[in-house]
This record gives sequence, C-alpha cells and structure tokens, in this order.
Amino acid sequence: MVSFKRRYTASLTQWRSAVDSGHYDGEFARIYGVDDVATWRANYLEALARFAQCYGGEGQLLIARCPGQMNVMGMHVDYGGMPSVRLAVRGADTLVVVRASENSMRVRLSSLLRCPGESEGRFAPIELDLATLLPRERVDDRQALMDYAGKACRQRLEQTGSALADDWSVLVGGQLVYLESYFRDRISLRGFDGLVWSSVSPSGGMSSSSALVVATAIAAMAVNGLVPGRDMPEEDLVDGLGTSEWIRGTRGGTADHGGMVLGRSGKLVSVGVFPACVQGEAALPDDYVALVLDSGIMREYDEAVKEETVIAYPLGAFITREFVLPRLQGTPLFAGLVEDFADRIVYIRDITCENLGLSLPALYQVLAALPQRTTLAELAAEAEAAGVSDRFEEMYQREIAGKFQLLLEATPLFIRRRCVYGLAEQDRVGGMLEYLNEGDTSTALELIRLSHDGDLDIEIEDQVLAELGERAEHSDVRAQLRFLPGGYGRMTPVYDRLVRVVNNFLDTAGSEAGSVQRLGAGWGGNIGGLVRRSFVEGDQREGFQQMLRAEFGGEPEWTVAVPGEGAGLLVGPEGELYGQPT
Repeated sequence: MVSFKRRYTASLTQWRSAVDSGHYDGEFARIYGVDDVATWRANYLEALARFAQCYGGEGQLLIARCPGQMNVMGMHVDYGGMPSVRLAVRGADTLVVVRASENSMRVRLSSLLRCPGESEGRFAPIELDLATLLPRERVDDRQALMDYAGKACRQRLEQTGSALADDWSVLVGGQLVYLESYFRDRISLRGFDGLVWSSVSPSGGMSSSSALVVATAIAAMAVNGLVPGRDMPEEDLVDGLGTSEWIRGTRGGTADHGGMVLGRSGKLVSVGVFPACVQGEAALPDDYVALVLDSGIMREYDEAVKEETVIAYPLGAFITREFVLPRLQGTPLFAGLVEDFADRIVYIRDITCENLGLSLPALYQVLAALPQRTTLAELAAEAEAAGVSDRFEEMYQREIAGKFQLLLEATPLFIRRRCVYGLAEQDRVGGMLEYLNEGDTSTALELIRLSHDGDLDIEIEDQVLAELGERAEHSDVRAQLRFLPGGYGRMTPVYDRLVRVVNNFLDTAGSEAGSVQRLGAGWGGNIGGLVRRSFVEGDQREGFQQMLRAEFGGEPEWTVAVPGEGAGLLVGPEGELYGQPT
C-alpha cells in the first residue's frame, strides 16, 4: 500500500525538478496530447513558481487539476435531472497548487489567468475564515444546500439589492461549506494556501467558474488527506459541488461539473445527474472538431426570467403527477399507464413513455394538458380543488420557498413550452449519441440546430401536439419528440442572429458541414458545436475565417475542443504515475 503522502505530495523543489526533467512528460502527453507536452511543462512550472512567490516554498505541496467542459447537447436541462452530452476540453485546465495552512482556519487563494484578452490579475486574492464561513447546520445533500443557498441569497438581496454575488470567493466558500458538512463526522476541515492557475476562459462556454469549484474542492480534499472516488463517490462530488454554486445566486444544474469529472479522452459522454453518472458515450468522428467561438455578446441576465424558467420543471412534474394523469387515467389512450405513476414522477425527466407505460401519442396528449400560462396562485387553487393542497404545499416548501427571491404568486409561468423543451432536449441527448454511433452525422447536426431553436420564446400550440400525435400513430420517425424544439426562451435577437449566420454559411457546404448553437446559460456568451475539421485547419479555413471576421467585427477568439481527461489529483514524483494504489 502506498501512503497518501507518498502518492500525492512533494516539496516545491521535488515538483519543479520532476516537471523540468521530463518525469511527467508521459502523463502530460496522456492528458494534453503529445504535441503540447512542452507547453504544459512550462505551465506547471509557472504555477509552481507563482505559488512560491505568493506563499513561499516551504512544506509539502499538492496539485489538483480540472478541465473546462463543453456542452454539445442538452442545454438548460440538468437542474431538471436530465442528462446532457458533454466533453472535458483537453488543454483548457484550471490547476491548483496547494499547501496546508499554518493557520488551520484560514484559506488563502491567489490566481493567475492565462487566457487571450484577459488580464492575468483579473481576480484579486481572497482570504476566507473557516470559523465564520462554515454553518452549524449540516448541508451535505442537495436539498439542504438549496435551502441554505436560499437563505444566503435572500440576505444578500436585502443587503445589496441583488441575490447574485460576483466575488469568486463565494464559489470557493460554497464548496467548502459542502465539503465540511459531508466529512464532518470524519475530519475537521483545515485551511490552506493555494494558487489557482487557469487557461479556462471566463468569457463563457467552458464553465470556468465550475472548473474553479471542482479544482479547489479536489485540492481542499487533498489537503485533508481525502481523494475523490476513494473517500467520496463521484456522484456525491458532482451533485454536491454543482448544487453548492446556488449559494452564489446562480440556479444552474450539475452537469457542467459532471462533464469535468466524468470526461473521457476522445469521447462525447452523456452525463446524468441526481445521481451523477455516465449514461452513454460516442466517439467524436475523426473528421469533426468541437468548436467554441467567443461571440463577443455579453449575457444580459434577467434574474426574474431565470427563476421562472428553472421552476417550470418541478412545477411541470407536479402538474402532470397530480392533475393531468389522474384525469386521463382510465381513458382508452392511457390503458397502459402504470398504476404507480405518482411514485415514478420525481423529476420532469421521469415523464417518458418508457417510465410511465405510455405510447408517444399519449405523451403528446399529456403535454397538451400542461398549461401554457399559469401562476402559483392559480396552481394553489387548482390543488385545493383537486384535494391535494397538502402535496402542493410540500412541493412548494421543497422546491420554491426561500430559494427564488423574485418569484411571486402572480408571476406568469409558461409551463408547457418550457417543459416541452426540456423533455424534447432529453430525447435529443439520447438521439445525438444514437446517430453518431450509427454514423448518421447529418441528423446529429440537425439536433444541434433544433436545440438552439428551442431557446426562442415560441408557444407550443394544441394543434402542433395533436398533429404530432397523429403522425406518431402512423410510426412517423420524424414525429419523435426530439424534432420538436420547444420554447425555453433564453435568447436575444443579436445572439440568435449570429448563430444563424454561422449555420447558414455551413449550410452552403452541405448537411454534414457542421452546426453551432448557443452555449451556457443563454442570453449571450459563447456559441459552439460540431464542425468539419477542414473549416478550422484545412482547405475551407480561410473562407470560414473571412465570414467570421465580417460577422464578428474582427478575428473572434475560438477554441478547438478535443475530448480530454476528467479532473483529478496529479500523482507526486514518488508516486506511481500509471498505477492506482491507495
């Protein structure tokens, strides 16, 4: 058995000597690619040198790393418990060099940003006092984290006028709150000094904030002698860290973190959440690359709309379980409905033909029964009329109370189009892997564009669902839910236009040239998708770049995303690089 200390820790001198001498060249080739070994040797040496500059060179150091990630399919769905297709971006890494602090209750972090167009000192050093940061209550699961985050955001809103925090210390503090609660019965979480080195662009698209959370969490665990996978299952790491970001005021899911932790070299991975797991994979075709383009369009966050879109999923699940299916149960089209349907619907993801024993035409009838527009007050009244007020109150306390500061009883809720989008997107996730594994690239690329269309403010009318139901009865493959965009509604006209300009250009080269869509939370940020390699490094590159320069108003920053290795700790110089002893 190899001790933790021998496996993962080393002095600054030992780390520098091992990196500089080429001891890690094989590991760097595996993680970053053979052509980039020298670059990453220099990056690690720079991170070690900056740590020494900030905190001195004494003691035993550890190094954690986390890649950025790209969402290829499955936007806005992970907080509904639905999977998404992800890749860990090889060569876009956040490194954390860390050492246990002499002051056991103090956390100090400095940063060094290495991204084009960004100041290396964009993020000022932070210091956290664990004695004041860590709560007395246990917040070691998703529900407890959401409840705690709601209190923190409400207090911030009262003090600053916004529930959203901009300081990067909140992201680090959030994961420490979770880790301390999770391991409270085993250890007393101790402080540390760390240097965060990152080439993951904060512009959007590769989830730089989530990479920070994962990398610093792995480092914090390592300082305390803990290793992900051994001391914490990956599902708890992903789901806990992802939910901890709610403390910042975001209302996202956990699949970004899943893509970073569960990433596999050369693979597009379907990342499930609650619990985090790999649900399928497909190789990225050799003649395609995953491309991320900085649109230059700043996100225009509408916090009220964001809250309403997020809450549509649990409300849709409740409405289906308590109102819709009880009314339809026993009718001819629902003869196959399972008797325990109420127990099977926990998340919106559970409303599927397979789970509920429904035909596709029956599912379209369920979706048509969802309200196009309602309010919390109207739903409460309907629950009382149906005799399920107690269950509505239970759902309200679990999913809504204290968590959404701008959501009012009279806030319009667009349940149908948001839930149609989510369920269709879930079907597109499975479809994309299916088509890629079958070699049907054209249809896989079509799904990317349909996903983008689903971010428009488009209502789903009864007639559309009725026609799809009729086509499904005749086994029309194009009547599958995956081909219905939905209407999630996080799009701005200028952002939408840019995506369509790029896709129109690719269209001229054929249906298999490529497709892009919006990335991230919507409303602005990066765009990306799958594009033939010839457009970024072959004979069609110049024409593609000319179009981009004309439309973007200059040379846009782009990243060619190659599926890479997931996050983890770097084995120390005296450890066994390619073995897995504990």
